[in-house]
Amino acid sequence: MPLYPGSKIGVIGGGQLGRMLILELRRMGYYAAVLDPDISGPAAQVADRTYHPDNVYDFIKDCNIATYEFEHIDIDVAASIEDNIPVFPSTTVLGIKQSRISEKRYLSDNGFPVPKFWILEDKSQLAPLINKTPLVAKASKGGYDGKGLYILKSEGDYEGIKEDLSGAIIAEELIPFIKEISVICARNKRGDIVFYPPAENIHDRGILFYTIAPADIDEIAKKRAYEITAELANALGIVGLLVIEMFVLDSHQVLINEFAPRPHNSGHYTMDACDISQFEMLIRAICDITLPVPKLFCQAGMVNILGKGINDINFDEIFSMPGAKLHLYGKSEARERRKMGHINIIGRHDSELKEAIDRAIGLLYKPVGN
Repeated sequence: MPLYPGSKIGVIGGGQLGRMLILELRRMGYYAAVLDPDISGPAAQVADRTYHPDNVYDFIKDCNIATYEFEHIDIDVAASIEDNIPVFPSTTVLGIKQSRISEKRYLSDNGFPVPKFWILEDKSQLAPLINKTPLVAKASKGGYDGKGLYILKSEGDYEGIKEDLSGAIIAEELIPFIKEISVICARNKRGDIVFYPPAENIHDRGILFYTIAPADIDEIAKKRAYEITAELANALGIVGLLVIEMFVLDSHQVLINEFAPRPHNSGHYTMDACDISQFEMLIRAICDITLPVPKLFCQAGMVNILGKGINDINFDEIFSMPGAKLHLYGKSEARERRKMGHINIIGRHDSELKEAIDRAIGLLYKPVGN
């Protein structure tokens, strides 16, 4: 039975994705409760009610269903919630995603295309591999936004590995891709699937810097990307969103880098450039409401605001940009490379869009007043 507006939705985790999801929930007339230790965090600022994890059973009593906005949460807490109310996507999916090793093993064991990889007991085992092929070394747990990730092309690069790469790690062949893309799909309980167009992602030191939608890829690669996304969504039994980051190779081959069972940074452009945002689509999927095929109104870009607080942003210039939509996350402390917000750029075409993205980057990453 569908859950219509007025129902109570729980959000596990209180970061910016939770914030944007809750703003969409409130727009649509749903009640939103957050479970997070930071009772003044980005999601808590806009929620109807915030619960500390110590009060998880009060959170459960206050919700009809729950979803999570981030994979790095306490899976035991999520499982205790799932024992009482539905959690979408399931904690089985969450368990696969909490380790890069378990994620890569799942993909490989189930026949999905991934780069060649090695599971290593510790970083000392990297040394013999470095002279054979360029590598990307990744921490098994806790790594995101470039944390716990190292590109190794020589023994000198090995010397620069820090302590955040400790314990079991995964090493992958460094792929000579022509583009990095992401595909977002929504899937409901009946197995209905709808897609957003592939978007092109440009990263800087492992963190997403900006996105362009739609990605400029040929129909062969696009079709394969959709096929892989649907196959993985069905294999996992996703109810909610699935986002896959992929490498596109010269041969039209597509390889999976990683996936996320939740809204994704590369999908923020949908908030202003599509008729249904990724956040509304998640709500529709978990509440068992119709999933229309989303429409992209125009070419769009998204630029991340990294490590810049409100005193570091030239608002006059940003607000003077045609088609620029500013989204801030309500974070009080602007740490280096921390995601503080983003700018969506809409209504531009071809070279105009790239020029607008370059202008936004220039405005964000030069001192205010210069």
